[in-house]
Amino acid sequence: MKFKQKKILKCLFLGIVLVLDGCSLLGPNYQQPKLAIPEHWDNIRDNNIQVTSANLSEITWWKNFNDPVLNLLINQALENNNDIQIAIGNIITAKGSLQKVNMAWVPIINLGGSAAVGQLLNFSSGSNNPPFNNIGSNSNFNSYSVGLVPSYSLNIFQQLKRKEIAQSNLMQAKYAKDAMRLTIISQVVGSYFTLLSLDKQLHLQKQIIADMEELVKLTRVQYKYGIATLLDVQQLESQLQQAKIQIPTLENNIVIVENAIQILINKNQNIAIRGNNIKFANLKTSDIIPINLPSIVLRNRPDIMQAEEQLKMANANIGEATSNFFPSIVLTTPVGAFNAQVSNLFNATGDFWTAQITAVMPILNLGLYGQIKEAKGKYYVAYYNYIKTVRTAFAEVNNNLSGFMKIKQSYVEAAKLYSISKSSYDLSLINYKNGYVSYPETLSGRLAMDNAEITLMQLKLQELNALVNIYQALAGGYNYNNTNDAKRFYDNHDA
Repeated sequence: MKFKQKKILKCLFLGIVLVLDGCSLLGPNYQQPKLAIPEHWDNIRDNNIQVTSANLSEITWWKNFNDPVLNLLINQALENNNDIQIAIGNIITAKGSLQKVNMAWVPIINLGGSAAVGQLLNFSSGSNNPPFNNIGSNSNFNSYSVGLVPSYSLNIFQQLKRKEIAQSNLMQAKYAKDAMRLTIISQVVGSYFTLLSLDKQLHLQKQIIADMEELVKLTRVQYKYGIATLLDVQQLESQLQQAKIQIPTLENNIVIVENAIQILINKNQNIAIRGNNIKFANLKTSDIIPINLPSIVLRNRPDIMQAEEQLKMANANIGEATSNFFPSIVLTTPVGAFNAQVSNLFNATGDFWTAQITAVMPILNLGLYGQIKEAKGKYYVAYYNYIKTVRTAFAEVNNNLSGFMKIKQSYVEAAKLYSISKSSYDLSLINYKNGYVSYPETLSGRLAMDNAEITLMQLKLQELNALVNIYQALAGGYNYNNTNDAKRFYDNHDA
């Protein structure tokens, strides 16, 4: 009969837990905010862009440039980058927090012991305490106890919510790591393209300086014979100095970008970070850019998923605050050995045990209402942070698509200008060889061509960076070789 009663009570208790866990007594149930998601991107008006259902997070888009050095740099960065390793450390921390919450269901067992010594002074045999009637004055006594002391304090409803919070915290840490991988990929590719562009610009700038020095020399000769004026010489010398001013800046920027790449891949200096066979001008951006549908982007971007986990955690925090109104169960059951001796009267030794269980439930604690209100305020913040993150994501994709197409148009026009300048120089060179124009005029044509090429290379870099920004906005490639495994220290620090 007693067994059946216990079984009925156990089922009833579990039923109450399940009911309370699913109702508003433990806070509101989480619901994903409903947003009006556009069905298409407004700025897709280019034949180089098409909508696809492919999972961009798995696409190694940087391999389309066919640059082995770039591919190697990406692999090294994803494996060694310090910020990624920090993010993995945060995942380990979150896993530990979840494990700690899960282990709260298991009682804590401590090994406890105590000992005491003392003396009874001036104790008369006529004491009213019969156990001590035969003890003389100045009697000594001692006692000790030792045993295992299990302790258990648990608010079941609070424990359920704390587990939910810890799980959400772990997911946030994973999404933060994915977002960092996405950022590192974009930074490596962007820095690599910038380095190639600076190398090309430095080469062209030195060519311009060499041409201008030759032109200044020829103009001075013309001035000597009265063909050119002093003003012509001074203007060319001024242009030459302006061209020379650019060299230290370009060289310093190259050093800065090289160091940035080395930090990203967490390697020492003097390593190969340039492609030997890749010419910057030959890097293609005309391949079709795969664009996901808006709804797929919403599920693909780590920052959006992280913001939603923050919202889930804020919702669970309301439940945790509400759970303080429910009883906490405290259980203590020491088991061990005991000995006490008072002037050889108390000679008993033996085992002992005791059990104690209590349940504590708040009756008057008005601060709990403030705690619930505080949790609701944080949910309010997390809700609108999620909305802002989603809106910002869509704006970034649209902005980058628009920027890419506009820069591409500018690049096409700059390419036409360079083609015209080159044709003009080629014609001028032919005319010079045939004696129709002077050599200074030919040099002027070559300078115009070099300047047009510098403008073209600068726009080329902008176009490539715009392409990188599109893939970052679409969360492209962060799942490539993705892992949460930590590097090992090979000592007691390994998790």
